[in-house]
Amino acid sequence: MRKPVYIVGIITIILAGICVGLFLFFAPIPNAIREQLTGETPDGKITAYLQAILQHDRRAALVLWEPEVPQPEQYEALRQRREQVTDELLAIRITDFTIFELEWWTTCCEPHVTCSSRNAGGARTRVQVLDDKGMPLLYTFDVFTREQPYWGDAMGNPPRQWVIRDIYASDQEPLFWRRVHESNIRYLEWKSTTTP
Repeated sequence: MRKPVYIVGIITIILAGICVGLFLFFAPIPNAIREQLTGETPDGKITAYLQAILQHDRRAALVLWEPEVPQPEQYEALRQRREQVTDELLAIRITDFTIFELEWWTTCCEPHVTCSSRNAGGARTRVQVLDDKGMPLLYTFDVFTREQPYWGDAMGNPPRQWVIRDIYASDQEPLFWRRVHESNIRYLEWKSTTTP
């Protein structure tokens, strides 16, 4: 006699799941929220790549890093770096990682660093990984939208699809996004206000 109640409950749960899925797919919710819900963020792509490394899944890691550039020599250098860095991370057997704050880049018109993640077509961040001895190593991840340039506000902020374009050790130069944001630091001399 209880079987029909269980079946009705299961059907209700399935229908509710379908309704929520359809709502998330079709509802006019802001892109930032949609990206967070679907994991379509720079952090999400970096985490997926490093999870593949933690699971020693070389193939999955390589699929997540898409080296795409118009110049053949630049593409070949990126392709080689993709294999070299992935193999290096697998060899050191990382045990943990920390993703630091993202540096957002606009990629249309006059590319520059921006505070508006909503308008960004690229993100650069430092990631600290710990090897199997607990020693920290620092890498930079460049994660950009698949369609470049991303026009952001100028085109109504269309949905973004993020992909890893480059990963490199902290002492290396980027190959994909050659722009670098460096701020100058000015040190102030201390002048004593007391007289001898």
